[in-house]
Amino acid sequence: MSFLSKIFSKGPKPIIAHSKEGNLDVLRAQRAGPVAPGAVKKPDTFYVTASVELGNTTTKCIVMATNLNTSESYLLNKTVKMTRDIRPPKANEDVFGKTVWGIELSKEAVTELIRDTVLEALKKCNVDKDEDLDFVVRSTGVTAGFATAEEAGQLIIALADGCLEADIPPRKMSPAMGISQLPERLQKHSLLENILFDGAVVSVVPPEGKEVVANFSRPYSQ
Repeated sequence: MSFLSKIFSKGPKPIIAHSKEGNLDVLRAQRAGPVAPGAVKKPDTFYVTASVELGNTTTKCIVMATNLNTSESYLLNKTVKMTRDIRPPKANEDVFGKTVWGIELSKEAVTELIRDTVLEALKKCNVDKDEDLDFVVRSTGVTAGFATAEEAGQLIIALADGCLEADIPPRKMSPAMGISQLPERLQKHSLLENILFDGAVVSVVPPEGKEVVANFSRPYSQ
């Protein structure tokens, strides 16, 4: 028996969890539970989020659903596209930066890629962006090729514009500041009333001379 075999044979075996993509309607039906005669079948309360990211290598949208009654989370869909396949900037579009692989980016091209990725992910798992989707978070790891903070800001704005073109309302890209801003079905699960608001939501000190940190997303504002 080898040295490594002796070590790993004595300790506990790792437990590997495998995610399964699913459909929100099917998930609701499976978790509804038994139905008494004459009763109305009510599905468990799900909080559905979409995480949208544009990186140097891949651009992805991951849709998750969390059962607020049981704290179980489910991967509904993960749509991944290669960032290198983004369309080239058109003649009338400004190139504001490029990926670490040298792929040039324009605000319009990024907006279209994000829009298509979000719509494809939601369609695959049958999530209605108006009725089912609760929150969308955006982030980017593309920092190479940016000379100024304004260029990084253009990418963050393009991420938000892509979600807007996918008909995601701005209120679903900004955190709720009060329990009344949450859908009624979610209010009983919220702890917002127990949080003291003293005027500071989050504190991030960016590098000196930089107004935008590209690895952080920001709420969209008009």
